[in-house]
Amino acid sequence: MLKLWRLLGKPAKVRFALALLLSALAGASSIVLLGLSGWFLTAAAMAGVSGAGYVFNHLYPSAGVRGAAFSRVLTRYGEQLVGHDATLSLSAKLRPDLFSASAATQRGFTSMPAKELSTLIDDVDAAEAGFLRVFSPAAAVLAGVLVALAFVFASDWVSGLLALGAFVCTGWIFPALAVSHSHHAAEAHAHQTELAREQTSRLVENAIELDILGALGREAEQARSVLEEQISARDAIEAPYRNLGAFTATTGLALALLVIWRSGEVGSGIAMATGAALALMAAFESTGAMLKVFDARSRSGVAAERLAERLQAHEASWDPPLETATPLNSLFPVSATGLMLQAAPSAPMIGPLSFTIHPGMLLQVIGPSGSGKTTLAEVLMRLHPVSPGMLRYGDVPAENVRIASVLAYAAISPQFPAFLPGTLADQMRLSAPEASEADIWDALHLACADDLVAAKPEGLNIRFSEGDLPFSGGELRRIGLARALLAKPEILILDEPFAGLEPALAVRLAANLSRWAAQVPRSLLLLAHKPVEAPFDGLKQDTVQIPG
Repeated sequence: MLKLWRLLGKPAKVRFALALLLSALAGASSIVLLGLSGWFLTAAAMAGVSGAGYVFNHLYPSAGVRGAAFSRVLTRYGEQLVGHDATLSLSAKLRPDLFSASAATQRGFTSMPAKELSTLIDDVDAAEAGFLRVFSPAAAVLAGVLVALAFVFASDWVSGLLALGAFVCTGWIFPALAVSHSHHAAEAHAHQTELAREQTSRLVENAIELDILGALGREAEQARSVLEEQISARDAIEAPYRNLGAFTATTGLALALLVIWRSGEVGSGIAMATGAALALMAAFESTGAMLKVFDARSRSGVAAERLAERLQAHEASWDPPLETATPLNSLFPVSATGLMLQAAPSAPMIGPLSFTIHPGMLLQVIGPSGSGKTTLAEVLMRLHPVSPGMLRYGDVPAENVRIASVLAYAAISPQFPAFLPGTLADQMRLSAPEASEADIWDALHLACADDLVAAKPEGLNIRFSEGDLPFSGGELRRIGLARALLAKPEILILDEPFAGLEPALAVRLAANLSRWAAQVPRSLLLLAHKPVEAPFDGLKQDTVQIPG
């Protein structure tokens, strides 16, 4: 966890240090309160029995008890306040950095698999909770133990040495051994959790189809079996901690009785022994929390290590170093010669493909679903590696060009565009942050989407939220196209731009795109299942056929 924290630049280090201090003070105050209360009540009772109650000074001990009580309340509240604030600062640093690291190594536009995303979310939650579940309670326990030992040594040094050894065993050695013993069980539980989540999700998503096929009962039984194995794996992790908890409590009680017995043997004073006994019992009760601390440390440590590996991941392996990369002033002409490409390292090869993209040109890439049209577009945007000599931008080999240099001149209008929470203007400015409202309306007009927005009372201020998009799928596709147009790329990639459009609207959109491309000039790369019939006047046209 400390490695991850250092990689992030040690965010909120002052607040974390303050939270640890407050946590330690809270733990110490709790033990002081019980130990001092035990001594005070016993001493006052003994003074009363001996007839010396009128000379017993109860003011200072009473003030000490009240002070310890106030200190415990205030430090606990302060630790929670400061600790959570520091943890939120860590989260605010961790999540964007993870996103940036993932984006820097992303291959193509393929979303992260659900299984990997779920694991990542679990790791982030475990790592972020590491401070509140590990360092903070450990500081409180350690401070409480030191105070309890001070009480015990003040009563009897032999009992103090025994208590010290017991604390080392029950608060450190035994929990560490239990964690080591349950390490494999934790790995098995993590594996079973992933299987259970995957099995349950598959069952829920395909319930109707499985019911029609008569396989719902069988799949439900398999899901139940996997869930039961997950519970069993969890029990295997928790069993050592349950046993240790009982042993720790018993040890604390036995030592407390020993301290009281020793006070009679060595004449150390029953009042101090009573205070020490109460302090010991409270400290051993808090030491039981170390079992959860070691458990959380194991989980958070593994999660933090995986996140650290993600943060330390290098940029895309096919991206040349910034010092040796060749800058680009233009993409044209884009030349592919015997181009071979793969959607993933384990995917089949696609190609060879040969073509050239010139300014003022429409290149239609035709092929069935899954044939590799999108992969080709991603390769042209440098989002996949290619072998040397297969692809060039102007006279520069693709392997000498950085991804960012290509993306500065290329944009894509996907078939299913993504939108973030915010207004429509916010969505548009993702591609052109400095765009004015007039620029946005011009792009919407080119995409034949201006009338859609104008029909909404909120106009550009209409809001997008997760799970509640204010337009239909076809309308969103045109808004996504407008956003890509707003970036003013040299090459605009269009993924099924005319799917579901009425013929008249398709003709109007083709005319707008042709006029936009011919002005600079720019080029259009159109991905489709079959050749588009809408006229693109003024553009030179070519076709690349990708077999299924």
